[in-house]
Amino acid sequence: MATTSSVTSGTNSVIKLPTDNKSKANITNKLGAGSGIDTQSLASSLVDAERAPRQAAIDKNIKKNEAVVSGMAALKFMISNLKTAFDDLKDVSDYKNMAVSNSQTSVVGATANSTASAGSHSVLVSALAAPQRTSGTMTFAKTTTSINGGDSMVITLGGNAFSSGKTITVAAGKDTPQGVVDAINNASAGLSAYLVNTGSAYKVVVGGKTGADSAFTISATDKFSGDTTTSGFDFSSTNLQDAIDAALTVDGVAVTSSSNLVSDSIPGVTLTLKSTSSTAVALDINNDTSTAKTKVNALVTAYNDVNALMDEVTNPASTMDTYGGTLVGNSTVRTLRDQLRSLVTAQSTTAPSSNVAYLHDIGVEIDKTGKMTVNTVKLDMAMDTDFSNTVKLLSGNQEQLSEYDTFTKAGIAGEASRTIAKMLKINGTISTESTNATTRVSKYKDDLAALDERMSRLLDRYTKQFASMDSIVGQTKSTQTGLTSSFAGLMAMYTKG
Repeated sequence: MATTSSVTSGTNSVIKLPTDNKSKANITNKLGAGSGIDTQSLASSLVDAERAPRQAAIDKNIKKNEAVVSGMAALKFMISNLKTAFDDLKDVSDYKNMAVSNSQTSVVGATANSTASAGSHSVLVSALAAPQRTSGTMTFAKTTTSINGGDSMVITLGGNAFSSGKTITVAAGKDTPQGVVDAINNASAGLSAYLVNTGSAYKVVVGGKTGADSAFTISATDKFSGDTTTSGFDFSSTNLQDAIDAALTVDGVAVTSSSNLVSDSIPGVTLTLKSTSSTAVALDINNDTSTAKTKVNALVTAYNDVNALMDEVTNPASTMDTYGGTLVGNSTVRTLRDQLRSLVTAQSTTAPSSNVAYLHDIGVEIDKTGKMTVNTVKLDMAMDTDFSNTVKLLSGNQEQLSEYDTFTKAGIAGEASRTIAKMLKINGTISTESTNATTRVSKYKDDLAALDERMSRLLDRYTKQFASMDSIVGQTKSTQTGLTSSFAGLMAMYTKG
């Protein structure tokens, strides 16, 4: 900070002048060598010398608090990721992933959802569901051959699939094999028509859906106009393939299905029938622990990421861009670190036994440096041989408990999720710290504006004072010049005499 000395002007007003070398050099440069003083520049230099230390202090405080806002934002983001990792483990349904072991995947495909239960089942497939396929009786040299002399046609549908009947009109001029196919496909009747090239001609084939209830009849009214004896087109009375149901035996119970996708014979399991077999297919349904293990490892990664960031934001020598060293000495970071550590080291309120009461009992451990690690052997053992107790330890066997729920036995993951949710709330620890820092930044910016205003007034005062002093000095110099001339004249008179 610059020191000052006093100068008394001809009007007896006292002006504070800086005595530090830099400011003195700046002011000295404003002095003319016997030609007067640049009072405007002198006033500006004095104001700048007084402003600099005060502005530097305010700017330092602004920068420090803006760093707090930035560092807390980074921490909030990383802790939010940690909450997500706990959320993925807090509901009992998070562990309801079932894996299916299948002895004959070429016969039956099987998938299990979260409602399935572990167990063994047998499936014997004796018939696959099939759709009806029917062909037209006529063959045509071209797909554009006129069937009905250009007149319109009417296709009538019936049978199980169309018990109330349905008609499809083929427009005049569209009475060709391709026109018939297009009319059927565009009718949204649940039928699929296509042309088959036999090698020498084209034939129309129509197919339906699988299952006996999808059997249909089809006929065409296509007599030539005025001709009651000639038929240009009709469908075969003998199907290429009949519509039939799938037949299978599941755990000794006979089952029929109109589809080869069977979802109600084993609870929570969907079967895809692919072929028949003379031997039963063995299906074993078990908990898919691989998904749960992946989620536990994700939790470990998220926890370590938070701690790594805390190390960087509190390290004054950090080389991390943007966030490094932004929260050096910040007590809130220490509090958050301790709270998060307690979440993963405390005993679960839903500990199913003395052997499964802490995260380290299932292989999730914290070393002496505070880093979380996974003992894969212990985790595999817990998941594969004591799955139900592991799930209870983490989730409390609860489902969709909110942060506002007062239920206290939510498992390690559920309780951690609720605690972190409070940290992240608008009035939580992190947001409060960030809000306070933002408020301080606003205050310091107000202080900066006030400083600018004071320095502006000071400049005006200095300018007026120096102008007055300059005027007095100028008058003194004028008087001095006059007296000097008078004395010189008198001296000349006496010298000549």
